[in-house]
Amino acid sequence: NGGVTALTVLPGSANLMGGRGITLKTVPARTMQGMKFPDAPYTLKMACGENPKRVYGAKGRMPSTRMGNIAVNRATWAKAAAFRKKASGDRDLAMETLAGVLDGEILVQNHCYRADEMAIVLDMAKEFGYKVSAFHHAVEAYKIADVLKDNDVCAVVWADWWGFKMESYDGIPENAALLQNAGTCTIVHSDDANQIQRLNQEAAKALNNGRRMGMTISDATAIKWITANPAKAMGISDQAGSLKAGKMADVVLWNGNPFSVYTRPERVWVDGALLYDSADPRRRPVSD
Repeated sequence: NGGVTALTVLPGSANLMGGRGITLKTVPARTMQGMKFPDAPYTLKMACGENPKRVYGAKGRMPSTRMGNIAVNRATWAKAAAFRKKASGDRDLAMETLAGVLDGEILVQNHCYRADEMAIVLDMAKEFGYKVSAFHHAVEAYKIADVLKDNDVCAVVWADWWGFKMESYDGIPENAALLQNAGTCTIVHSDDANQIQRLNQEAAKALNNGRRMGMTISDATAIKWITANPAKAMGISDQAGSLKAGKMADVVLWNGNPFSVYTRPERVWVDGALLYDSADPRRRPVSD
């Protein structure tokens, strides 16, 4: 009933490499495997900055600085590259995941706020031969919009969150619009349980902040911030994210302009099956 048909679920950001993420469809299933988006690539959640350095520093462990973060990351990627070259049959689950990233099979979703650190991560990615699919939160992405565009990296941003910790102080409400204006792959997201159900309204806020700044961004472009562009970052754009023959029939029918605060999803189809209907109590699932 929020108009969401697919989502990528990631581990937290306390660790530099938090583990694998998974893309799901919003369908009921008896098992977690049954909820997986068919053939969607796995992801690796990585993190920059304050979260890992704060968590490790509080425990008196390395890394407790931003330099330490990068040093540990590079050492880990070097170990993964060496593991990838080995012919032995010994299992190492962590290294197998990192080898999957180096082989291009697993996408990197990187929690990162500051522009300087995003640029450093891109240098590290080039050093070890992997690709960052998207930087999440990315409150300073507007400072390096051209760099992100040139490296084909999506910026996954909030509409207006800022100031809740030091590395978010340079967040501005025009971030998404400036990114779009530069031709960067722009995505609006949320970490909040309430806002994640109203991404259309989050996108509307970001759109109007850009228009107030004088940028002429169309509704048709801005809707991609919560449809086609997320599908690209999730590695499922060949199957979802736009209304096109041959793609999965994951469709939301709104009862008005999706960028209006008064608009609600009227019907939601996933794989062509009607899973939500605001006019039908049997298809308005209620949780306890």
